[in-house]
Amino acid sequence: IVSYLLGGVGMYQLFIKKDRLIAITLALIYLMTPYQFLNIFVRGAIGEVLALGLIPWVLVSFHDLWSSKTSIIKWYHPVPFALLLLSHNFLGILFGVFLLGYILTQKLSLKTSMISFLISFGLASFFILPMVLEKNLLYSTDHPDLNFRYDQHFVKVNQFLYGKWDYWYSMPPDKEDGMSFQLGVAQIAIAVIGIVYIVVNKKRIKQDLFLILAFCGSIFLMHAKSSFIWEAVPILKSIQFPWRFLFMPAVLTPLLAATWLSSLKSARAKYLILITALLLGFINIRNYRRPIQFFDLTEYTDLYRLYLNKTSTTFRSEILPKWSVPNERYKSEDILVNAGNMTIDSFTVAPLVITATINNKPDDSIGRLTILRNYYPGWVATMDGKTKVELQPTGEGMISLMPAIGVHSYVVKMTSTLVEKIANLITLISLFILGFIWQKSRTQK
Repeated sequence: IVSYLLGGVGMYQLFIKKDRLIAITLALIYLMTPYQFLNIFVRGAIGEVLALGLIPWVLVSFHDLWSSKTSIIKWYHPVPFALLLLSHNFLGILFGVFLLGYILTQKLSLKTSMISFLISFGLASFFILPMVLEKNLLYSTDHPDLNFRYDQHFVKVNQFLYGKWDYWYSMPPDKEDGMSFQLGVAQIAIAVIGIVYIVVNKKRIKQDLFLILAFCGSIFLMHAKSSFIWEAVPILKSIQFPWRFLFMPAVLTPLLAATWLSSLKSARAKYLILITALLLGFINIRNYRRPIQFFDLTEYTDLYRLYLNKTSTTFRSEILPKWSVPNERYKSEDILVNAGNMTIDSFTVAPLVITATINNKPDDSIGRLTILRNYYPGWVATMDGKTKVELQPTGEGMISLMPAIGVHSYVVKMTSTLVEKIANLITLISLFILGFIWQKSRTQK
């Protein structure tokens, strides 16, 4: 709820310099976008709710940078976009693509805008770079059947205009969808008028054409006619649901509407249009807060027990290392001797560190043991505090260790991969740059 309201405040702040009443109206229109309620009440998509709460503040930070007479980056300018990149694994990147185009087409303080943009990416690098560059280490990469098929979840034209409010799932084309994908009556009306106003106004077309293209393009990407683009750009398939692009019209509608609303000369006409837009928006979502079903105590208890340990809205196997076998394993031990003649003299386990003292005696078979933890390249083993020992994945994706002959102590700990180390370094450098900007701004006061 805080994230949701934060987005409304950000949208108000974005337009307050144009007109207070327009700013309030567009903030409320943004909050009354159907997709907002879909994320909150139906999907429970906390990351996307947070992202939609941060996006207006990203726009505020860049508009503030553009309106500054000195065009000097302040320490707070890169922060909202960095937080957005951290809030959701791909919504931030998708908006980043739009933001980059928006910066280039506005042509205002281009150099400082790009610096701020890059600092934001640098701050979020510790999350973004491993997510993108190490995706091939996940189980879901080699098993695409775990992901939903994007071609089963395109939106039909009539669904943009109206969709029955429900609390079920997005369904394949041959079945009725159990959730609404409508853009919103008020949102469609003010966005279309804004597009028409920009097109016929030669002074605005060069500056705001990109907003029109982004608005129409995001809607097109949600329709089945865009399937050739989804096929040509494989990374889009990771989005799984084309209707996730609904966040773009939600953000762009106030931007398109602000231009023509600010041009209204008649105060009476302005009040009439703003009130009408708010009424349409409220009427459109009047049923969205109505529960579809009430549970008695017994029904609620049964559901609570059913979902008690299901901590994710997706398949858990998606985030397993690719070597894993995603079956439930009930184990009473943390280490197993598979071959050889050895004894485990001591063994301690912590979440990220495993220590053991192993007495491996000469034997006809090569000594080998299995540590019952998911293998991942980040695991590193050392013997007697100095000799690095090679680790391999077992057939079930556990950690396989071949101890040396004799009594030795082993430490197996989770460390950062090379990609993660580079990403962490970039983030630290970006933090240093941000601190330098903050210190410089203090000395200039």
